[in-house]
Amino acid sequence: MTSAAPFNALPDTPNLLELSGITTAYGRIEVLHGLELRIGAGETVALVGANGAGKSTLLRVISGLQPASGALRFDGADLARTDAAERVRRGIVQVPEGRQVFTGLSVEDNLLLGAYTRRDKKAIQQDLEKQYQRFPILKDKRRLPAGTLSGGQQQMLAMGRALMARPRLLLLDEPSMGLAPLIIEQIFAIVGELKQEGITLFVVEQNAAEALAVADRGYVLETGSIVAEGHGQALLDNDSVKAAYLGG
Repeated sequence: MTSAAPFNALPDTPNLLELSGITTAYGRIEVLHGLELRIGAGETVALVGANGAGKSTLLRVISGLQPASGALRFDGADLARTDAAERVRRGIVQVPEGRQVFTGLSVEDNLLLGAYTRRDKKAIQQDLEKQYQRFPILKDKRRLPAGTLSGGQQQMLAMGRALMARPRLLLLDEPSMGLAPLIIEQIFAIVGELKQEGITLFVVEQNAAEALAVADRGYVLETGSIVAEGHGQALLDNDSVKAAYLGG
């Protein structure tokens, strides 16, 4: 695939996350091959690629759930010896693929679990109200078991739960997976709102059109390697990206 024009972070924007030479394997099968990636503070960055390209594995590396070699720095600090729980406390929070809500717990208890590392009870309650303002359907159903929600509502719940942790970097793993087109539009509208609020976002998606349309910058991952990078619109306009991911 021909790469789109390379890019740098937005002017005067420091890198919040820097990955260099990231390599990881499952047993003897290497899944990521010396990957390089950067996300500037306040940016929305998309990673697109086919199923099996290694996208979710990369998120597991960033979250501390998958060991890897290479350098990973967050806000200038080396994360090599930092476990997953500590990364959450530092502000790296993931909305997992498939949502993974606690189906037997109420909607409100799911949201409160997002704040489990926090002790500021008053601020937690304020943030809970913010999520209810952002996702009114969750307030309407706050006493119901999360398992009674539709797929789109569960995705909103998973996003609200992550926001309760006050993330500095929000990782979204396939937020459109299994959802109807109208619900996908709603989810990406919310992503756009979070972008406008200045939250740093890393959106990992098979739905390249939606992800790149909302992104400041993007990367294309194929079989564990970055094969194209550029501004979101540049990748949308790239003939190779169109042919591979946009049906063009």
